Amino acid sequence: MTRSQRTARACRITAAVLSTSAAYPAYVHWAYALPGVIGAGVFLAVADSYRRDEQRQRIRHAALRAAATADAQLLDTDQQRRSAA
Repeated sequence: MTRSQRTARACRITAAVLSTSAAYPAYVHWAYALPGVIGAGVFLAVADSYRRDEQRQRIRHAALRAAATADAQLLDTDQQRRSAA
């Protein structure tokens, strides 16, 4: 598990705790639950940004890995042509 995944998981857990703890004051008055709900929304937005960064990084690494494989194949065929000549 990468750091981004751990941070996103911690943010989702914190958002769950905030939204759960916001349910109790909502019985008294709905406005008392707003700070907890807004805080949960902020933590969920942060978790989503970490998830998107992780996804972007995996796509970039997959592209680099494919390029490295293609380069290695081209270099191998080029070396084989040179040694055959």
